[in-house]
Amino acid sequence: MTDSDTPDLMDPEVQQCPYDFYKALRASAPLYQMPSTGFHLVSSYQLAREVIRAPDQYLSSVSPMALADDGVPQEILEIYEAHGWVPLASCSTSDPPQHTRVRGFLEKLFTAERVRAVTPTIDAIAESLLDELAGKSQVEFIQDFAHPLPMMVIADLLGVPRSDIGQFAIWSDAIVEPFSMMASKERRIECARLVVEMQAYFAEMVAERQKKPRDDLISEAISYRDQEGNSFTMQELMTIITIDLLASGNETTTAAIGSGMKLLIEDNDALQEVTADPDLIPALAEEILRLESPAQGMFRRCAKPSDLSGKGLREGDLLNIRFGAANRDERQFPDPDRIDLHRAKPGSHLAFGMGRHVCVGAALARQEIISAFRAVTRRYGEFQLVPEHPAPTYQPSLFGRNLLSLHIGWKTRA
Repeated sequence: MTDSDTPDLMDPEVQQCPYDFYKALRASAPLYQMPSTGFHLVSSYQLAREVIRAPDQYLSSVSPMALADDGVPQEILEIYEAHGWVPLASCSTSDPPQHTRVRGFLEKLFTAERVRAVTPTIDAIAESLLDELAGKSQVEFIQDFAHPLPMMVIADLLGVPRSDIGQFAIWSDAIVEPFSMMASKERRIECARLVVEMQAYFAEMVAERQKKPRDDLISEAISYRDQEGNSFTMQELMTIITIDLLASGNETTTAAIGSGMKLLIEDNDALQEVTADPDLIPALAEEILRLESPAQGMFRRCAKPSDLSGKGLREGDLLNIRFGAANRDERQFPDPDRIDLHRAKPGSHLAFGMGRHVCVGAALARQEIISAFRAVTRRYGEFQLVPEHPAPTYQPSLFGRNLLSLHIGWKTRA
């Protein structure tokens, strides 16, 4: 594959369905330096694992926002400095010691035991959303179901009113969109203004919890002390609450639920299997995560010169691990482009990463996807796209895979 005939992953059209591009890269250039950006795409499962398993060689402290042609504009910094707090690196985009400090707190929040305890609440939220849609033969699945479900779950965990989740959705999008590397400067400035609005909202809530703690994640974050006995600063609290908990706790799960519905519409055999045998829904969740990885790619930075896939890398070189490509690697997953509810190792995909940076919320996300599709397929047995609406499209993003909308028709089960 030569540069002249290689699609550019920064092209929104390529991002709509990048899988043929990924396949070509795996075959001819599993470590490919994109001419338009200079960073290297890692597209094979083996190479992705090699990079992930060497976190001290390939560091996570890379801010996609800072990689824009104009970096982080001064106007954006001034908005944060004048009206809020400059966001710190998230848990997933930081390295020790900061990563160790924040992850030590986050890991305690999403243990298997705690997720089991909250599962009845997740199930109840899924059922309540479907109750509100009862009697409708057509819905916009993202806004009516896929988006509010994880948003309501994380709102309950944070201890914030469900009545505010409409505003949370706007704020959450404002956090995530600059990471796409596709947003205009004007939109990034608008996002910064929205984020400081959110910071002000949560700063008031932090002040309340400091006086009267509750049984919620905000109170836990305030009371947490690390191994040295230090509490989180206000700047750290704002980053943890708004990025690590709120945005990370709903955006990728919304993406998975939306993409999962689209996959079932496209694969009637898989739909018939899960409606006939609901015990296959956990396997369906893993296949959704594998086929439409909500985090399509994340950056790493070379800490020192290295050799990868026969190529010499220099200190400071940037890699982008394409989870969406690695999870469809035909050398790892037979018949990789279709749903297989009987794979021998259904959880062996890399959608949540692995090792030091494995997603701390993976257990919660899995349960939300499972609860969503159990509830939906218990009530409905037929799904189709609504022809009078445009074909489903994805938000342009180098990072995520979020459907902008999904207009579907559905029929209740007999």
